[in-house]
Amino acid sequence: MTKRFFVTVIAADNPSLIRLQEFDFDLFRPTAKVNERKEFTIEGLLDLEQIGRLVEAGYRVLVEDESSKRERAKTGGIDLETWTKGMEE
Repeated sequence: MTKRFFVTVIAADNPSLIRLQEFDFDLFRPTAKVNERKEFTIEGLLDLEQIGRLVEAGYRVLVEDESSKRERAKTGGIDLETWTKGMEE
């Protein structure tokens, strides 16, 4: 099984960020933003080959953690209706 890593991809500009769609990688669209240094960033879950392809294409990639080292989401959550009722009390 290929190891995957949580990463932050840094693009030079907004068009470069948009071009990331062409790679069809596992990038988390809601995380796309401009950081305090005016860099365009997005987070994702990539393997080493994908990281290398992005670097070769001119992107900077910060590797955060191996995916297996992060705790998985806990099961047994509550539904939205129950949660919102708790907020009203």
